[in-house]
Amino acid sequence: MSTVTIVDGFSTINRWLLYTSFMLAPAQFASGLNNNCPSNVGFLAYNWYTQIMWLRAIRAHQLHALSLLPVHFNQLFVLTYLGGVTSGNIFMGGLLGLGTAGVIVLNTVAAWNSWATNQPEGYGVYQFFFFGWRTLSPGWHKFILVWQISDSIFALICLIAAISLSIGMPLATEEESTKTPWYLEKYPLIPIGAAVAMLVGWPLILWTELIVARNKIESDTDMLSVWLFIAQVGTMLIPASSTYFGCMKRVLKKPKDVAQGLMLTTVK
Repeated sequence: MSTVTIVDGFSTINRWLLYTSFMLAPAQFASGLNNNCPSNVGFLAYNWYTQIMWLRAIRAHQLHALSLLPVHFNQLFVLTYLGGVTSGNIFMGGLLGLGTAGVIVLNTVAAWNSWATNQPEGYGVYQFFFFGWRTLSPGWHKFILVWQISDSIFALICLIAAISLSIGMPLATEEESTKTPWYLEKYPLIPIGAAVAMLVGWPLILWTELIVARNKIESDTDMLSVWLFIAQVGTMLIPASSTYFGCMKRVLKKPKDVAQGLMLTTVK
């Protein structure tokens, strides 16, 4: 089989950034608790861009065998999107909740489009692993439909959860006075949460990489996706602040203090 080149954005780098974003979801959730800094904005922006990229590739019929993936990604990634709904106030939480609900809907639409319009093109061509190597056929297509229906029901549940958590978590953290255990803090959750997420998601990651290798799929790197991922990590790592935009105040306050110190030195 000759190499198949598809649309940009699905290179090895892009795929592993997608997996890494999934593994950072627990830390993303913790980063927003009682935090009025927009720590989850980068996570939401990266997810929106990724889903738009998937949908555009699906509508252009440029995914080849990767059209098998959205239905399975739909099940796992809609759950991880909930990592981006937490905030220290209801206003920001509401925006994050609506944004997360939107990306869940977009994810589901992309999966249905992929199943209905892209997969039939691969009958007898697209290969995937399921207790041995299989070739996509009308029978397998119907089997995937059952999975897609269950995923859509699960996506609806996650959509409701996104709205509920975005409003409920700020209220809960305001009323809750007990200290969060150290292992549920943002920074410890980066390695711990990533390990748990990898334990859950490694079959899908392995299955994806097997499809890419078996069907000899190649894609160039989408650099905007890379920069958005960097922005996601950067906003997540900003220290939390319980005051409104306290992170901005810390950034702006330091130069002021330095300037005051210089003035005092000059007066002396």
